[in-house]
Amino acid sequence: MSNESEDEVFDELMQTIEDRKETLPEGSYTASLFAHEKGENAALEKLGEESTEVILAAKDDEREELVAESADLIYHLLVVLAENDAGLDELRAELRTRR
Repeated sequence: MSNESEDEVFDELMQTIEDRKETLPEGSYTASLFAHEKGENAALEKLGEESTEVILAAKDDEREELVAESADLIYHLLVVLAENDAGLDELRAELRTRR
């Protein structure tokens, strides 16, 4: 997989998350996190929950579960970034400074 394809996945996901934030479509899990239907800190709570699940999967050497939980963690991290009007470009720039 090339870097461009990898970036596309994250860019498309972030665009979908930002679209859900703007339009808040009914029945959308992502929109429910922004609309605080699941509580004011729902995205933060899910981020913490998924972090714990990643740690447990890694500790238990459960590779498949680790990958799945990592995807959930990244998704909820992107929701938190979008909720705080931070984007992938900012994240990429910060990561570049840490090379």
